[in-house]
Amino acid sequence: MSKDTSMLSGMGNLSPDAAKMSKNKGKVSLKDLTRLLSFTGTSKFQMFLLILAAVLSGGITVVAPVFIGRTIDNMGEAGSVDFSYLATHALILLGMYLGASVFAWAVSYFANIVAAKTAQEVRRALSHKLSRLPVSFYDTHPQGDTATHFINDADAISDGMLQGLLNLFTVLVTILGTVGFMIAMSIKMTLIILPMAVLMIFVATRITKSTTKYFRKQQNLVGSLQADMDENLYGRKEVKAFVCEEKFLARFREKNAELNQASVTAQFASSLPNPITRFLNHTTSILIGALGIWFGGLTVGGISTFVMYWNNFSKPINDLTNITTQIMAAFASLSRVFAILEMEEEESGVGEETKENTEVRGEVLFENVTFGYVPEKKIFDDFSLSVEPGQKVAIIGPTGCGKTTLMNLLMRFYEVDSGRILIDGKDITKMPRAELRRMFGMVLQETWLLEAPIRENIAYGKPDATEEEIIAAAKAARAHGFIMRLPNGYDTVPGKDISLSEGQKQLLCIARVLLMRPSLLILDEATSAVDTLTEKRIVEAFDNMTKGRTGFIIAHRLSTIAGSDQVIKLGKQGAKS
Repeated sequence: MSKDTSMLSGMGNLSPDAAKMSKNKGKVSLKDLTRLLSFTGTSKFQMFLLILAAVLSGGITVVAPVFIGRTIDNMGEAGSVDFSYLATHALILLGMYLGASVFAWAVSYFANIVAAKTAQEVRRALSHKLSRLPVSFYDTHPQGDTATHFINDADAISDGMLQGLLNLFTVLVTILGTVGFMIAMSIKMTLIILPMAVLMIFVATRITKSTTKYFRKQQNLVGSLQADMDENLYGRKEVKAFVCEEKFLARFREKNAELNQASVTAQFASSLPNPITRFLNHTTSILIGALGIWFGGLTVGGISTFVMYWNNFSKPINDLTNITTQIMAAFASLSRVFAILEMEEEESGVGEETKENTEVRGEVLFENVTFGYVPEKKIFDDFSLSVEPGQKVAIIGPTGCGKTTLMNLLMRFYEVDSGRILIDGKDITKMPRAELRRMFGMVLQETWLLEAPIRENIAYGKPDATEEEIIAAAKAARAHGFIMRLPNGYDTVPGKDISLSEGQKQLLCIARVLLMRPSLLILDEATSAVDTLTEKRIVEAFDNMTKGRTGFIIAHRLSTIAGSDQVIKLGKQGAKS
């Protein structure tokens, strides 16, 4: 038996892997941006049309100023205007700008599609990842913060990507084409204004880069505030029962104020580049007008063209500073999302997974098991336990002594530090996790139901169950009577059509397991929320179902563990049978 089974006080102490996860905040890198673009795979055609529209829109923007300059120079002095030439160029310009507007709309349209599909793929990847993370992740990460990855972070990435796509390809075509035309018109003037362009880019990027940390802090606070709200809504009755509304409001006000301050700081920092770059832009336009004829040898039309080219060149930089908020929020969210996606997944195990359980006798052996959530605090030290097939084993002990932890190890929600656990003589680490967990039916103290009809909730573990099987399981769990008294019977949706008591929810969870008829059973305080009479009936139902099956019962009530073949007591003094 165990030498020491002292339990950690609560789950506040993280496992090494979980602690490592929580510290992995992540920073946006070129690899992350490349990886983000990989999420656009489902919208390749729209991306192609987006690039084509951006190239055409940018190309027209580059060519149009040449026609404007020539038109201005052709006007000459009063009375010598070639109206035929002017009308032709006016029609050409009208057609060009009409085309540019259509292509700009196409850029916006396809960018919206690509951004929305990218957000969809990010949520899909997160959903897939979260289904493969170990239980330790959920034990150490607030649900509200995790939920923000699906909503706030995915939306922020979508918004930032949309703004980036709206500008990226058009900007590339515009800048490259503009520089080429400027050089063709006047190398001297181009060499004068290019340093101003470099200065604008330097200022914008330096300030933008420095604001990233503020947006990352803002997104983290959003997640923390969401977690607090979830706690309050989930435990609303407890908050009212302990008259702690003001205490919650005080904490909420403090975090809300902190979020407000972080948001103001981020917004202020992100607003700085725009006025600075606009000042540099106007200064450069003045230089072009002042030096164009004297130094650059430009005509009046040429100066006009050069000013338009400079505006075309500087506009993307100004636009970028206008959307700094969305871009920085997207970067912050991107780092949070990839911090999740890069976490180590729970290995499925070895061998091929099977759809159906093989014959399981139910012999369970804990052999010299040592485990602790943190290395320096062991919950089990050299713990051994032998359970014969078909035995019913009761596990008792004070709160926090490791009763649930023992079952977590049996289900491989956590891995032992040393020793091993065997089922029918086979080390469970040699089994695929899915195959192992299909052997068990587990009813927890905390109930969990879908927002779906009761029929679907009971058949959750066996979707192909017949109506007769569902009703039989409900009757065995003593739930059929209250189900038939509900407004829509088995079609009633808990939480939507009606609010069920904790005891009723627990009966439905028990019926769910009864329907599956697993090879091994775990009842973790499964009858804690039902009355004594119902508990007696449930125990009787389980006794009937567990005949010939191995079962583990965690309970505090003596009535629940009556008739057990073994009673294992966990505590600071060790385990005693």
